[in-house]
Amino acid sequence: MKKLLPLVLIFPFIFASCGKKLIEEGEVTYEITYPYMKVEGFMQAILPKEMTIVFKGSKMKTTIARGTIFSTDVITDESNEYMEMRLDFGDKLYYSELTKDEIKKLKESAPNYEIKETEEQDSVAGMYCRKYTVKSLSSDTLQPGDAWFTEDMAVQNGAWFSAYSSVTGLPVVYDVERYGLMMRVKATSFVKRKVKDSEFERPAELSPVSFATYEEEVQELFDILLE
Repeated sequence: MKKLLPLVLIFPFIFASCGKKLIEEGEVTYEITYPYMKVEGFMQAILPKEMTIVFKGSKMKTTIARGTIFSTDVITDESNEYMEMRLDFGDKLYYSELTKDEIKKLKESAPNYEIKETEEQDSVAGMYCRKYTVKSLSSDTLQPGDAWFTEDMAVQNGAWFSAYSSVTGLPVVYDVERYGLMMRVKATSFVKRKVKDSEFERPAELSPVSFATYEEEVQELFDILLE
């Protein structure tokens, strides 16, 4: 027994050293499609087709843009549940730092989804992911598709403010239902790169507004896009 004791003491350190090393920073590019809409003509020219997530540690910047016409950024930090939203649309250059109460209301406004983890795993855009089945429990909302999340990134609760708040990891394939749209978002590429702190900095030309005002302005933008 005395000869075995050193090995018993060593095993925990061996297993600990074999733990998965998370990717601390990088950029994911996503394709946006609209499964419940016939997108053609003006809408095809104006609706966003791409989204990017830049992350470093627990911080994320999610950007949806359409050329130079408009862009929206959402800056989040899962470590302290910080959230800031930014809008660049013509002469409307705004940002809003959400309070705890506003974040709570944002979460409460999210669709009510039943999400179940499956055993199915696969690689999407070079990221190892797990599949989740998703079902809307609200009769007045559209049915989402399955979701895929990766746990290989430093971001371990990337969707903490959304209908997917119960899922661990960074979203790779999922649906976003907001502003009267259902967007299917699917990762197309991942680049592991150094991310500068300056990439999260707020442009000086943005003016502060309340979250309510920000939501009104973004809703107006999407109303214009959907006309």
